[in-house]
Amino acid sequence: MSAFASARRRVDLHLLRRCASYSSPPLRHTHRHVCSMVPDTATTSSFQQVSNFPQQTNQIQIRHMAGHNKWSKIKRKKAANDVARLKDHTKAARAIEAASRACQGDMADIHLQSTISAARGVQLPKERMERAIERGANPHMKSEGEEYIVRRYDGMIPTGNSGKVAVIVETLTENRNRTAANVRHLVTKTGGELLPTGANEWMFEHVGLIWVSRYMSNSHSVVGDSHEVPSIKSAEVDMDALLECALEGGATDVEFGPEESDIGYDDDDDADATDHYATIKCELNDMLQLVQTLKVDGYATTQFEKQWLLKDGGNKMLLDNESAEKFEKFLNSMDDDVDVTNVFHNASFVDE
Repeated sequence: MSAFASARRRVDLHLLRRCASYSSPPLRHTHRHVCSMVPDTATTSSFQQVSNFPQQTNQIQIRHMAGHNKWSKIKRKKAANDVARLKDHTKAARAIEAASRACQGDMADIHLQSTISAARGVQLPKERMERAIERGANPHMKSEGEEYIVRRYDGMIPTGNSGKVAVIVETLTENRNRTAANVRHLVTKTGGELLPTGANEWMFEHVGLIWVSRYMSNSHSVVGDSHEVPSIKSAEVDMDALLECALEGGATDVEFGPEESDIGYDDDDDADATDHYATIKCELNDMLQLVQTLKVDGYATTQFEKQWLLKDGGNKMLLDNESAEKFEKFLNSMDDDVDVTNVFHNASFVDE
């Protein structure tokens, strides 16, 4: 073998070793990249393979290994929670703005206090509450035609074997035509029908509900502060004393929750939910007076609002599993509409 041929062979072997050690940049931590190349025994052909290596992408074999990315699942779940939170915040801010516009920002107004209380229930930031109150109180901050109005729709929703469920849908919108079309579409898509407003009133009663904390208020109430939860737990509420105070203030019914010793706290959310010691029902016109009476006597009202409740438990419609699944889809579609604020119904599920 000539000296030239021997030198050229050494160059070929050197280039082949470099090719064998070549690896492309990793695409993901769950992928494994394999670079395989079978050298040719012929010197000329092997030199041709190496010299053309950058252009021949078919020489690189990428093998995708199975992998599970936990973060992708967490990210999707977090994104869904963020969307739901944003939707709840939008509805709460619009309700505050509408109530503030109706009372010109008067913090003593019962409707404004009720919407602020509900907004705190969905953890609406304080800064956004203040902007909504100011925006509603100042008519110059809102464009013409953007005033929010309350609209109500009555309907019947078929659920299959269990029969039809009566619903009352409450909305808050600046465009009644759009909202009416959306509600009609969601109702008819399930095979239901819209009824004249007030058609389902014989089955429901419009009342005020007030939730009272398990602990007495340890601070003076502030005008307009409708969500008083003691930062430091003080004395527990006496059942008999609360019942007497509520009845004197105009309550029509008082329902007490479980005792604290019977409650198991799984997380902070459950602990907050069980802090509602008593639920007080009253007439709409008596709600503000009753809330003020409770505050004067040292009780902390955690939330209060207006709701449509069934007059008679015999009007409940018990749903089987298949019917319940169909009706829950309807409720979810209503909840996805930002104009819909509440959906009241007479459905009862098997696990209730």
